[in-house]
Amino acid sequence: MAKRKTVCQLPPDIIANILSRLPVKSLLRSKCVSKPWQSLISDPQFAKLHLNQSQKNSNINPHRVLVSTNPMQSIDYEAHNGSEHGSKGVLELDYPAPIEKDPEYDVELVGSCNGLICLVVDYKDFILWNPSTRQSRELPKPKHRPNRFSVYGLGYDFSTDDYKLLRVARQYPAIASDEAKLEVLSMTTNVWRRIPDLQTDQMKLDGCGIFLNGSLHFLARKVSSLNKILSFDLAKEKFHELVPLPDRLEENHYVGVLGLGVSGDCLCLFIECGENLYEGWVMKEFGVKSSWTRLFSSPVDPWPGYKYYQSALCYTKDGKVLIDFDGYRLDMFDSKEQRFENLAIRNNWDWFHSIAYTESLVSPHF
Repeated sequence: MAKRKTVCQLPPDIIANILSRLPVKSLLRSKCVSKPWQSLISDPQFAKLHLNQSQKNSNINPHRVLVSTNPMQSIDYEAHNGSEHGSKGVLELDYPAPIEKDPEYDVELVGSCNGLICLVVDYKDFILWNPSTRQSRELPKPKHRPNRFSVYGLGYDFSTDDYKLLRVARQYPAIASDEAKLEVLSMTTNVWRRIPDLQTDQMKLDGCGIFLNGSLHFLARKVSSLNKILSFDLAKEKFHELVPLPDRLEENHYVGVLGLGVSGDCLCLFIECGENLYEGWVMKEFGVKSSWTRLFSSPVDPWPGYKYYQSALCYTKDGKVLIDFDGYRLDMFDSKEQRFENLAIRNNWDWFHSIAYTESLVSPHF
């Protein structure tokens, strides 16, 4: 009888296919199996294969939220168990090596794409980091001095196989003739480039750009008018309006937008209608207005006492919304049970930034 082959004796392409279906944590451990495995798992092409498998099967790698607390924490929000005193899947991480954990520094999480996170330290120093592999890279400063009124977005340009960081900077307070200055950093060339300004018409972009389908998506707010979603095409390097928002926003006399998020591969929108009605919407067919579908409608105020800002980060598989309240607490809102649960994160600083990401092997070094 012929001996059965061990995994290590299989053809390299079959080994790669098998390993690409494992979570990042297991793959990092598997590097110790042999030199060929270490070489394979460290290969950028394997990282792409693994990323493709993860996007097809969301169960391979956890969806997490990174919180710039002290110490920094990464939380598997799908595994949250509802305890006030802790939850499954909470990791404490060291900040990337280039960051000195000085309480006087402000650490912003300004972009997330394919497992990579962009951090801005003290409004001037830029770091690209993969919290799953702990690899990091210092990025050059923009040509024009950064300020606290800048917004950013990190995304992937499929046409050039390149990751790009967009910076949108404007003066404050805004005036009617203001133009936002746009700069793009290519991770391949490591160079910032100025591109044509964005005519803001007194609009203000909120939050970091959400990467989906080759574009970065921003909520644009304007006094005394409805919100818009503006999208930045990373290949063309141009802004355009995505689609009108759901009709619901035009029907109600007062609408506040809590933020954009992602559910699977769909764009989500979270809104406040009137005084005590909260809704979640999902765009099931990208770019098609009629595909906006309401996920939930809650007749109660689940966030008492937090009114400065509320940022909805994502919609979980079991129908909960992950929300950052004023940078002071992180909660899960269960629209079915009409209640919210605090994730009870530990923080030795006054407040934090948060951002959602998926574990990957993608390296910040190109």
